[in-house]
Amino acid sequence: MAVTTKSSLEVLQRRESPSMAKTIGAEIGITPVRGLGSRLWDEEDREYLDLTAGSGVLALGHSHPAVLAAMHAQLDRYAHGGWQFGCAARAELSERLAELLPWPDPMLLWCTTGTEAVEAALKTARCATGRRQVLGFLGGYHGKTAGALAVTANSAYRSGATEVPVAGLSLPYPVAAGHVPPGARPGRGQRFGQEILEHPDFGSADVAGLIVETVQGAGGMNAAAPGLLQDLREFCTAHGMLLIVDEIFTGFGRTGALFGFQHENVVPDLVVLGKAIGGGLPVSLVAGPRELLAALPPLRQTSTFSANPVACAAGLAVLDTLLEQDLSTGAGVLGDRLVGAVAKLAVPGVRLETIGRGLMTGVRIAEAPVADRTAFTCAVIARMRALGVLALRGGADGTVVKWTPPLTITAAELDRSVDVLREALAAECAGAEAVG
Repeated sequence: MAVTTKSSLEVLQRRESPSMAKTIGAEIGITPVRGLGSRLWDEEDREYLDLTAGSGVLALGHSHPAVLAAMHAQLDRYAHGGWQFGCAARAELSERLAELLPWPDPMLLWCTTGTEAVEAALKTARCATGRRQVLGFLGGYHGKTAGALAVTANSAYRSGATEVPVAGLSLPYPVAAGHVPPGARPGRGQRFGQEILEHPDFGSADVAGLIVETVQGAGGMNAAAPGLLQDLREFCTAHGMLLIVDEIFTGFGRTGALFGFQHENVVPDLVVLGKAIGGGLPVSLVAGPRELLAALPPLRQTSTFSANPVACAAGLAVLDTLLEQDLSTGAGVLGDRLVGAVAKLAVPGVRLETIGRGLMTGVRIAEAPVADRTAFTCAVIARMRALGVLALRGGADGTVVKWTPPLTITAAELDRSVDVLREALAAECAGAEAVG
C-alpha cells in the first residue's frame, strides 16, 4: 500500500530504529514536502521559516536555482559511475577547491559523509606520522562511526553501542566568552591541556595529531576562544603532531570566513570538509598538502559513493554562488544582527546568552522560570514550530536554541525568527506561571 504524506511520520516511527525515529516524531513532528530559500512547507501546506538548513547543509537555502540546474545537467549525462571513474565535475571542483586551500600543492581525498571523512583524516594522520593516537576536545563532535567515536567527546554516543568505551583523551576546549564578532583579535596562552600532553608519563610521542572544531556544532555552538588555533598550531609544530581542523559544519562561509581557520590566519595540516559543499547531496573530503595525503596507500580509503558526479556538480554551483555573492562576509554581518536583536529581548524570568560565530549561533537559555531548563527549552522550540519557525536544540544540557539558517536568509527573516523566539518564551513563561 502506498504511503501517503499524512501517514509518513507514523510509518517512520513504526518502521525505523528509535535511534532516528524518536527525534523525527517527538522533537520535529513535521514532514516537509517542498522548500524554497529559507522556507519549508509541510504536507498540510503550512509554511515554516527554516533555521536548520538541514543541519547547516543548505548554505544557499532550499531549491536554489543554480544548484538545481547543475544537478539536472549532470543527471541528464549520468548519475553515478563509481569512485574508480574520472568525472569532469569532480575534476573541476577539485581544482577550484585547490585554489582556495592554504597549501601550495594540495591533494584531496573524496568521501561521502562527514564521519567517513573524519575516519579518512585519522588514517592519513597515522600513516603520515607513524603514530597511532589522535586526540579530540571536550564538547567535540566528529561523527558516530567507530573510528570517529574515538575523538568524539560525548560518551553517550558510545555507551552500550561500541567497543570504544571512552575517548582516548578529550582535551579542555577553551570557549569564547559569548558570540565572537567579525574581526575579533586573537588572544594567546589558551589552556588546552598542554601540561597533560607534555607530562613525561603521558607518551605524547605516540600522538599523531589533534582534531578540533572552530565552532562546536553538536557541542552547543561554542566558539573556540580567539587564539586557540594559533596556540594549537605552535604546539603541534613543536611536538611533531598534525593539526586537523574539522570544518564540516563551519566550512564554506558559515562563521563569517570561507573557512573557520582563516579567522586566525592559521594553516592546518589537514582539513575535513563536507555538509554545504554538496548543495544538499552527500559529499565530503579530506584536504592537505601533497606530502601528507600521499602517505595513505592505494585502496586504504574508498567508498562506493565517494565524489558522486551529481554532488560534485552541485558543489561547483555552491562554490560559485558563495564567492560571487560574498556570503561569507554576509554571514558575519547577519550573525551580529541576530546577536543584537536577541540582546534586546526582555522576557521576565528568562536570561539568554548568545554564543557561536557568524550564522552558527546559539541562544542559550541560562535562566528560566522553572528548574528544568532542558524541558523548558524543548517547549520553547515546540512553541516556535507551532508559530512557524523551525529550530534545533543543542548543548551539553540541551538548553541551546540553534541558529544555522541558510546564508541567504534575509535580515527581515532573521528579525522575524527573534520575534517568534520572544513570543515563544513569553508563552512558555506564562504557562509556567499559571502552573506555579
